[in-house]
Amino acid sequence: MENAQFLPSARLFRPEQKILRPSHPEPAPALADAARQMEQEIARLIGQHHYPCIAAITSYHRDDYRLGFYGELGRGQAWRELRQDLLFFLNEQKTTSSPYLTFWAVFDPVPPLSEEEFEQRLWRELSFLTSEEQKDLDWPADAPKDPADKKFCFSLGGEAFFVVGLHERSSRLSRRFPRPALVFNVFRQFQSLMTEGLYEPMVQKNRQRDVRFQGSANPMALWHGDDWESIQFSGRDNPPEWKCPFHFRRESEKP
Repeated sequence: MENAQFLPSARLFRPEQKILRPSHPEPAPALADAARQMEQEIARLIGQHHYPCIAAITSYHRDDYRLGFYGELGRGQAWRELRQDLLFFLNEQKTTSSPYLTFWAVFDPVPPLSEEEFEQRLWRELSFLTSEEQKDLDWPADAPKDPADKKFCFSLGGEAFFVVGLHERSSRLSRRFPRPALVFNVFRQFQSLMTEGLYEPMVQKNRQRDVRFQGSANPMALWHGDDWESIQFSGRDNPPEWKCPFHFRRESEKP
C-alpha cells in the first residue's frame, strides 16, 4: 500500500439521509448541481420494480456508498483524483468492514456510446489508475497481472475490485444510466458475505429478479460466474474469444 493519508479529493461526495454531501471541506463548487442530479438518478435506478441487484439496493438504503465525478470516461482527465478517492474508499471499507460499501465513479455526459465504445473507454480509464511501475504495489501478490489470464482482475492498493459499468445503451436494463459510470466493489466484501453464508443466496435471488426485470438473467454472469470476472465489467454480451483491453502504462505515458 502506498504511503497515503487517505484523504478524499474535492470531487468526492457521501450520502446523508439520501442527500449527497461533500466529503472534502472545500468541494468543487461546479459539482453541487451534478450531485443533486445523481441523487435523483440513483434513486430512480434502484427504485425500479424488481431491480435485480440486492447489494446495490441495500447499499443505497443504508447510505453506504460514495460518489465522485471524474471528467470524460476513458480520457484520464482526473485519474489522480479518482485513484486518490478509491484509496480513501478502500481505507474506509477496511475501517468499517461494511460488506455493502460501494464506490460510484461518475463521468461527464457524452453522446450515447455503443457497448463496444463504452467497454473500450472503461478499460482505458482503469488502465490510467495504475502503472507499470506501481503494479506490484497495486496487485495482490498471488493475483495474475496478465490481462490475458482469465483470473486477471483490476486491482488497486493491494485489493482486487469487481467493477460494474453503467451507461445509456447497455443491453442489460439494470445497467442503464444517463451518464457513464463505474461502480467499484472490493472482492473482500464478497468473501465476507460468503463467510456469513449470504453470498450464494443473494446471487440466486439477483438472477431470479433479473429474469423478472428483463426476461432473462445476465448471460455473462451465468456463463462465466466467478471464473472470469473481467469479461463481465462492461455488461456487454462478450464472445468467448474476448480479450481484456486493459494494459499497464508507464507513468510518463499518462496525461
